[in-house]
Amino acid sequence: MNKAFVLAAMVFSVLFLWQIIAMLIGLGGDSHGHPGDVGMSHDHDTGPAAAHSGDGIGFVLVSIRSLLAFGTLFSWAGTLYLSAGTPVIMAILYSIVWGVLAMFGVSYLLYSLLRLQETGNATVWSAVGEDGSVYMDIPHDGIGKVRVPVSGAITFVNARSRNGEPLKAGTKVKVVGIIDDNTIEVEAAPT
Repeated sequence: MNKAFVLAAMVFSVLFLWQIIAMLIGLGGDSHGHPGDVGMSHDHDTGPAAAHSGDGIGFVLVSIRSLLAFGTLFSWAGTLYLSAGTPVIMAILYSIVWGVLAMFGVSYLLYSLLRLQETGNATVWSAVGEDGSVYMDIPHDGIGKVRVPVSGAITFVNARSRNGEPLKAGTKVKVVGIIDDNTIEVEAAPT
């Protein structure tokens, strides 16, 4: 029995290590280009194994990586318990507990990592209402540049003054509108 556990431990360890390396070098992705298990789509997971959040990233308990983690820890735990003289039934029960813990651990780790990623592009619409400062003079009825938060990051954006008045570099401004995808409309902030 111990030899079977050792053989299983080696096989699962190699497969689990291959999955982790594939994920790190970018080979692990589903059919929609999302990081995840090769060949598995998380978009159609339903039932108790998947609980989707509003951001499109769901917790997936049963996946290739979590099953490999289960097999790896189950077989290594079985090997160690049997080597220590634990009765076979108890070794299998303890191994199942360790395998389930590994499954949950890997699933939670991948869920947490996927929540860290950002998707989409920064949009100047997110700058409306934000305060900034003129970076390059805005001439009379012309375009200059302002330094303002866009999607949470400080960005230099083309800007025009709302009433056409010139604004010098360093002037505090408030974003009041959008002219186009690359240009915002600002007015001097009250002092």
